[in-house]
Amino acid sequence: MGWGGYGYGMMNSGFGILFSLVVLLDLILLGVWLWKQIQKK
Repeated sequence: MGWGGYGYGMMNSGFGILFSLVVLLDLILLGVWLWKQIQKK
């Protein structure tokens, strides 16, 4: 049971890291898009 809980904890933290990376990537892409919109004008 303890091992199962450990495995779940690892998966949970891994998902958290993945989610953070996705959010960070979205913010970078948004920033690049906004920069291009500004440069066009």
